[in-house]
Amino acid sequence: MYHLRRLLVATDCTERAQRAEVRAAQLCQQHGIADAELLTVREGAEPDILAMITNTDVDMAREQAATQASLELERRAGMLKDDYGVEFSWHVRFGKTATEIAQRADEIDADLLVIGAHGGNFFSDLLLGNTADRLAHLCRRPLLVVKNGPRQAYQRVLIPVDFSEESHRASQVALALVPDAEITFLHAFEVMFEGKMQYASVPRDVIDHYRMKAREEARTDLDRFIHAVNPENRQAGSAIVFGMPGPAVRDYSKSIQSDLIVLGKHGKSRFEDMILGSVTRDTLEQTECDVLVVPSGDRGLGIS
Repeated sequence: MYHLRRLLVATDCTERAQRAEVRAAQLCQQHGIADAELLTVREGAEPDILAMITNTDVDMAREQAATQASLELERRAGMLKDDYGVEFSWHVRFGKTATEIAQRADEIDADLLVIGAHGGNFFSDLLLGNTADRLAHLCRRPLLVVKNGPRQAYQRVLIPVDFSEESHRASQVALALVPDAEITFLHAFEVMFEGKMQYASVPRDVIDHYRMKAREEARTDLDRFIHAVNPENRQAGSAIVFGMPGPAVRDYSKSIQSDLIVLGKHGKSRFEDMILGSVTRDTLEQTECDVLVVPSGDRGLGIS
């Protein structure tokens, strides 16, 4: 079972970044978490630039920049405590954003890392650049990308699955993280060699027969999967759709107006990481709701 005990929020201290901070505070409140931290990463070259502008030495400039950032984090932590009764500590680092965030998550053994997306084109307008994309590859901990201003706890959660161990792990995390949400498991299937059959002018009824058979097999596999990941028999919906995973997730999420999508991230090889990465990028870029990416392996997952 997944246990959410320690949470890290990476923020760039902008107004839009408050979405992630507020969602994190809500999760802390819902799960009774008392160990949470706000982290901001300043560019490594900032002290050098500041020192040149103010005609001071680099160490003093670094201290000034850290102090300024700490004061802002303290202010934000105070607002979160006032609004949600949650205590946040804070930390400032200098360097490459994604690398420093991932390292800090390892240092404090975070069970969940939360960052904010700014909207628009996800990868051109993301918190501190394409930080989420890099973090999804660097970080071995669940990564929650918050796109929307949270008004309530997550209500409708979509879990795309491919029956892999990664999907199993992501489902465990989702069921524990959002115990009161409406859960839907989604599997997208395709018919092997359908394109070649169409090219060879195989009759439509023959192709439909293979598609129906593939759907039935997918339904059986999905029912078995849900039973395995949901031992408490929590009520959950399921859907089988024909098509490629990326577009299927996007379209089905829109149809049910999900407010969270939970994806399992592969990574046993460069090829697998690239394939899942394309689905993850499509989901992050083309869907409007928040996205939780759960990595492979059990490091930082708090699963027992």
